[in-house]
Amino acid sequence: MAKKIFGWFAPKRGDAVLKMVEDHLGLTKATVENLCRMIEEVSRNEVESAKSFFETLSEMEMKADAMRRDMVEELSKSEMFPEEREDLMELVRAVDWVADWSKEAGRILSTIPFSKAPEEMKEAALNMARENKNCVSALIECIKAISVDSRKAVALANEVEILEEEMDELYSVARKLLATLNFDGFTTGALILLNMFLDALETVADWCENTADIVRAISVRVG
Repeated sequence: MAKKIFGWFAPKRGDAVLKMVEDHLGLTKATVENLCRMIEEVSRNEVESAKSFFETLSEMEMKADAMRRDMVEELSKSEMFPEEREDLMELVRAVDWVADWSKEAGRILSTIPFSKAPEEMKEAALNMARENKNCVSALIECIKAISVDSRKAVALANEVEILEEEMDELYSVARKLLATLNFDGFTTGALILLNMFLDALETVADWCENTADIVRAISVRVG
């Protein structure tokens, strides 16, 4: 499967690394999906369930970090060309930020009384989280397309960019709600953290777009 996804690299070199990249993408998607579930559960004040989803996404992010470190070691002894190593590492570092910011969003969410937030804010945050799921799914398809059709990969990279722009609109809606709604039960500190939570959600989509830019550059080079 790894060869199929990353077939733009020369065959029979770095197979172990390519499989790690595939697994890394799966772990990253899992962090984004578990963050969305966590927000759903926190919104319903399902504390234990929300905690479970945060623990799962934290575990996925830690595994992704460990896999990235393993890839650095594997790349140092692989037979890939230098430009192949550079492409892989730049791609993996960017994807890793998607997982990192998903965990950061979950960490912040676990510290604020989000269940007390107005329903409009809960829905706004969920809309952002769902858009992140769309972004990361489109990104994975974008990466897979490189070896199949570089023009399709570029088109999918453009789709990721469009989804990120839609996220910007959702982010604007959420921030307007933050400025205009009454947040009973929130201290000033909790409101600051709520703003940071929204920032983290938006940053997940930003890193999907950043990664898509790398895919676009690779596609142009191998197209």
